[in-house]
Amino acid sequence: MKILFLGYSKCKLLSYLNNHHTVYQTEEAINLKNILAYDFIISFGYKHIISEDIIKHFNGKIVNLHISYLPYNRGYHPNFWSFIDNTPKGVTIHQIDKGIDTGNILLQKIVSFSKDEDTFLKTYNRLIEEIQNLFIQNCNDILIQKINPKPQQGNGTFHFQKDLDNYLYLLKNQWNTKINYIMQNKKRTDLEIINEVEQIRSKNNVNWMDILRLAFEHAPDEARKLMGRVNEYDQRISDLLKELSNNGK
Repeated sequence: MKILFLGYSKCKLLSYLNNHHTVYQTEEAINLKNILAYDFIISFGYKHIISEDIIKHFNGKIVNLHISYLPYNRGYHPNFWSFIDNTPKGVTIHQIDKGIDTGNILLQKIVSFSKDEDTFLKTYNRLIEEIQNLFIQNCNDILIQKINPKPQQGNGTFHFQKDLDNYLYLLKNQWNTKINYIMQNKKRTDLEIINEVEQIRSKNNVNWMDILRLAFEHAPDEARKLMGRVNEYDQRISDLLKELSNNGK
């Protein structure tokens, strides 16, 4: 099989493929006209967006190796964000579609780290090793499209490259920084705090509705009077917030 390998010029997976197939490796941007002779495309550490005409032409025969447990941590620095966001750690081999790391999943594996794997570099290297092994173990089934693709479930998470900027001051030893040091000293972003508020309010809404049901079940007349006062105060708060929002104009 003629394979186009996009990404790392030196890795275990590329060496394996070279021993079994005709492989051309590049890190440069590609266009459809120049790659029509290939049967399959593998992306691993590739920095360019693959155009829709290429995706359509190869019809499921383009796969990406992503070192996260999708749909969590799409985009940049997936290993780093799996710790910061406390999301599942793992690797995924998926088909490429027009989105970023949104394609149907072929294979996944949860990865647990030992106590010795205590830096971002060590955990990154472990994930790189795990995803190559996963591909090699299932290479033939992937290339002949024997594995049934499955859509990603849930919204997951996504990060841009710039999202790391808020944490660069903590990466004292770059990726050799201890993970625990970051976790103990990181300052939460506004969005992280807002997300936690949202989660707490969502849970508390259940408590509020339970109280409301009990009130109307056991003392409906008194409950209606209380709700009237609640509504009155809510309206006053709403007016104050409106005044606040217009205060600087």
